[in-house]
This record gives sequence, structure tokens and C-alpha cells, in this order.
Amino acid sequence: MSEKIFIENRYNIYCDESRMENPESRKMVIGALEVLRKDVPGIRKQLKEIFRKHDFKYELKWTKVHKGFLIFYKTLIDFFISNSAMSFRCIVVDKDKVNLKRYHDSDEELAFFKFYYLLLKEKLLSNNEYYIFLDKKPTRDKNRIRALHAFLDSYILLNRHSCNIKHIQALSSKENIFIQFADFFTGLVGFACNENDNTITPKISLIEYLKEQLGRQTLCETTYLSKRKFNVFVWEER
Repeated sequence: MSEKIFIENRYNIYCDESRMENPESRKMVIGALEVLRKDVPGIRKQLKEIFRKHDFKYELKWTKVHKGFLIFYKTLIDFFISNSAMSFRCIVVDKDKVNLKRYHDSDEELAFFKFYYLLLKEKLLSNNEYYIFLDKKPTRDKNRIRALHAFLDSYILLNRHSCNIKHIQALSSKENIFIQFADFFTGLVGFACNENDNTITPKISLIEYLKEQLGRQTLCETTYLSKRKFNVFVWEER
């Protein structure tokens, strides 16, 4: 008889990426917003109310940040910081240091999903159940997401974690406010780790505001895994 897994908590994880295909950006970022599953309906309702209050009728995207909605964006950051049911983790990758030929069969898409694996495996804790949603993007290999699921399951088995990935799929960001939220934070870190111009802009203001709320000097250094609220992993080739 198989051992019954005790499920302590169920989580939704919403993922997006930034600057993967931008040749002008040296560093790309993949981010994952984790939300306690039972709180998803209530948080969605609260986020929609924030959107309504600030008359924001658009898809939330970092690339579309506008100075006219600066208070709205700061309100979203405040909401995230104060909500114990939400956390964020991202991986920052220097694309110049990725040896595609040696480790990834000269396949950028394969390398991308390997970094997804490195990002997500540290989110998997014992006695938890996970539902993972990736931002929907075209892939040459239609089995990428299925393979990612299989490798994460193997990691769970090898490390004897008593957790379970119940579901994983790709969704359009236009249809999911949480993937949009993941886009916002992922793009923010991507901007912070690539831009050298310190001219005060709405995006710089938001980066400084988030750093202030987190009590950090930078968003571009690896944080301890214990820093679960806003965790950053800067990948280094070994």
C-alpha cells in the first residue's frame, strides 16, 4: 500500500520571464509568484478592486509602466508586502555565461526550461501540493512543459519530499491577473539588473520603493532561501 501524503497547504505558482529574447539585455529573469490556493479567490477580488479604484483598465505589464499610474503600482507593492499568503522568487541569469553548446545541445529553449527547473525546485516543500501556471508562449518542442513536470517530480522523488505537483499548464497572461503580477515583479528585477542609467523615471522610482519596503540595498544579489517573501537567486556557472 502506498504511503498517504499529508497535505499541509496547497499553493498556486504563477510564472513569467523577462528579457530572454532581448539581445540588448545581458541578464534575463524568470519569476514565480506563489499564492496560497485557498486565498486565490479573495486576493483576486482585492486586486480587481485596486484596479477599479485606480481606474486601471489595462493588462498589468512591467514594459507598459506609466508615470500616470505610479500610485497604483506602489499600492500593488504594498498589497504584496502586507499579504502573508503571497511570496515571490526569481532567478537572474547572465546570458553571456550560459554555454549552450556544452550543456544545452545549442538549444536556447532547452536552457530556458532548465532554468525554470532551477527556479521552481526550491519552491517545493514537504507536505504541500502545487498547481503551476506558466505564461503561455510558443515553443518548438511541444513537450517542454510535460518534461519540466517530469523533472520536478524526479527531484521530489530523489529528495524524498512528500509533496505533489498536482497540475502544471500554460495560460495567457491576458486572462490571469496573477501571471500579470508575476510579470510586473519579474520585469522590475530584470530592469534593475540590466539598466545602468540612474535617471529618475517611474520604473526607477518603483525599484527604489520596493527595495525600501524590503529593506534591501539591491535586488540583484542572491538572498538566503529563508528570505521567502521576495527571494532572488543569481545563477552562477559551476
